[in-house]
Amino acid sequence: MVQKNNKWNLSKEKGEELAHKYILEILHDSKNHRILMSDLIILLNQRTKHINLSIHKKKKPISVYVKNVYGSFINFLDIYSFYGIIENGADIKVILFDSELNSNILDPKIINENREWILINDDFIFV
Repeated sequence: MVQKNNKWNLSKEKGEELAHKYILEILHDSKNHRILMSDLIILLNQRTKHINLSIHKKKKPISVYVKNVYGSFINFLDIYSFYGIIENGADIKVILFDSELNSNILDPKIINENREWILINDDFIFV
């Protein structure tokens, strides 16, 4: 269960934008736009250590922020259609499906357009 805690020093939208920016950079730098999730998390934490993310006045890496807000790193990536996740035994790889997408053109509108599930009409019944 995800513990909802609004004591972070930045908004969910700003944290999401920062995470996408650096994840996209890392995936573009990796071979075939693929990387092991463990390596992605390490590189993400290294590239964002200059950003002051804190909860209850304690500095934390961006991976802790993502896990705290979204439940897990996989949950965060799974929300968006431009990322893919491949599980091969103990190895979990992250893939960038849209190689044309880069951090320079990323804005909240593009992020929202690439969310997996969009509820168009909630007046339906599953049978």
